[in-house]
Amino acid sequence: MESDSFGKLKPMGFVSFIAVAIGLMLSSESLTLLGNSVGLAGPSFFIFLTVAALLHMITALSFGELLSSFPGPDGEARLMRMTLGPVFAIVFPIGGRVLFTICAATGILATAGYVFNETFLYWFPNLGFSFGLLGILVLINLVGPKFSEIAQIIFVSLVLVGLLFLSLVGLSGLERGPVTSVNANPTFLSITQTALLASVLFLGYDLAGMTIAIKKLRSVDIAKAMVGGIFLVALIYYLWGVVSIGYVSLDKLADTTIPYTITAKAIMGQKGRILMGIVILSSTCAAVNALLMGVPKMIASMSVQGLLPSVLGAARDRAPIPLILLTIGTGAMMTLGMAGEPVLEVYIRAGMWLWLLNYGLIHLCVFSIGRSIPDKAKLIQIRSYRFFPIVAFAVLIVILLGLVWTDNEPILLIKTIFFIITGLSLYGLLWVRFNS
Repeated sequence: MESDSFGKLKPMGFVSFIAVAIGLMLSSESLTLLGNSVGLAGPSFFIFLTVAALLHMITALSFGELLSSFPGPDGEARLMRMTLGPVFAIVFPIGGRVLFTICAATGILATAGYVFNETFLYWFPNLGFSFGLLGILVLINLVGPKFSEIAQIIFVSLVLVGLLFLSLVGLSGLERGPVTSVNANPTFLSITQTALLASVLFLGYDLAGMTIAIKKLRSVDIAKAMVGGIFLVALIYYLWGVVSIGYVSLDKLADTTIPYTITAKAIMGQKGRILMGIVILSSTCAAVNALLMGVPKMIASMSVQGLLPSVLGAARDRAPIPLILLTIGTGAMMTLGMAGEPVLEVYIRAGMWLWLLNYGLIHLCVFSIGRSIPDKAKLIQIRSYRFFPIVAFAVLIVILLGLVWTDNEPILLIKTIFFIITGLSLYGLLWVRFNS
């Protein structure tokens, strides 16, 4: 089951692999969701966070199993095509990741423009900075994989060092912090929504599997990098959450759109605000760069598998055509002023929903092929573990149903998901019919 589609790419190495795997988890959107969730649920949110981290660690192990049998960036497409058929292999990888990339990148870049304007140069136009940053990240990826890998390590390192430093400073002076107020009577629905949203904080570790020649890495190393990345980010979340609770009132954390800045300023004053500005700009680069490194190569690998037009697979190590198309989509969204619009948040949530569903389908596929693979050939040689993927699949389905039920705009969310699935299914059926 070996694929040589990306055989000329060199492996990133363990550190750079982790940097791509956790890039999206460190975005400003994730830090906002973390702060709001801690403010709403209080310390009990750490329980939800732990459960979500464990669920995604199991999912990461399923990706390790997948890549042990189907190595290469096209492994996911080959597995889904074999077990679920070509239409499923088109609809769900594309539906979740492409929609999320365009919409989330729009929001994340807009936040970076706002932070740069408010923290460093108030006279510099927000939109101009956002476009400039997008252009720089695209150029980094067009130069070549090695350059984007090094850049990703730098971006992620700045975020981790900044958050860790602020957390440690905050913990050292926690006894001098203000008394935390209790948020006023959160409803059962809001607490349930908060618990379910913990699952989206760890999205994106699978992007690393699309950026390198995985067949040159052992599947156990891939699994270790993904699980280790999730554990590292969970630790950072715990530290930052504890410090946030110690320095900012719960009601303020729950209601603000910039909980990270408020917490940083409460810890170190103006210096903390500036340091957090650097962290947010770095996190924007880390998140968007991870998306631009992974998603275009996913599209190119699907083209190689005959699931998308062949033109998208040209120069597969850089995947320039998918990269440019995603850039145009993001740029168009920013030009139309979609950043900050409520509908954009719904589109982002729809992308996250489809991405989580894709994780569930990966579990289903791994469980399906697991019955035909000898135990000695498996990544985890524990007989009882073979049932973990199907349990994780069931848990993810419950989470997905709950996310729709608790969403603030459930009708629009359902319509968006339905439109994406229907449109891609129609394309898939026609593509298979006329290219079989």
